Amino acid sequence: MPQPGRQGRLVRGTLPTLSDSALLTEVVEVIRQPAGDAVHIEDARVIVAGGRGLGGARGLALLEDLADALGGVVAGSRAAVEQGWLPHEQQVGQTGRTVRPKLYIACGISGAIQHLVGMQNSEVVVAINRDPEAPIFRACNYGIVGDLFEVVPALTQRFRQARQEWEHQLTAAATDLASYGGHPHGS
Repeated sequence: MPQPGRQGRLVRGTLPTLSDSALLTEVVEVIRQPAGDAVHIEDARVIVAGGRGLGGARGLALLEDLADALGGVVAGSRAAVEQGWLPHEQQVGQTGRTVRPKLYIACGISGAIQHLVGMQNSEVVVAINRDPEAPIFRACNYGIVGDLFEVVPALTQRFRQARQEWEHQLTAAATDLASYGGHPHGS
């Protein structure tokens, strides 16, 4: 902020070159995600998010299956990102992204205020946590107290089953329409 009566001076010079041994960090590997594979959680209609309760890759795989069954994307809390389970672009919260999906399923997320500010505008929030006192239950429309390793696979199976039933009914309706001389596309 400018301060009246004070003036800085410009000093020109060159910075010394640092040797690799002088640096305190080392880049071990750079993994680039193809541009077409980028996940844009801000635009998602369905988000399945995980927190510390995921425990690692096994829990993340369960969320990916559920998101796939619902046509959604996977996101996470700061804890999940800090553990390296998800990239920062998929973090929901104060230091991540703000999202407004139709459906937000929080799995193993405690519900810290920093996370809640990033998802509070979700239309419907479902929380799954084994701690009945977790703050996330005060911010959800529907809560399931249980182990995500049991609840998430059961939900995934039920949603896949419902989708198959819906697709079967849609196919039957199109067949009925065609048998009456109609065309399912209106032409």
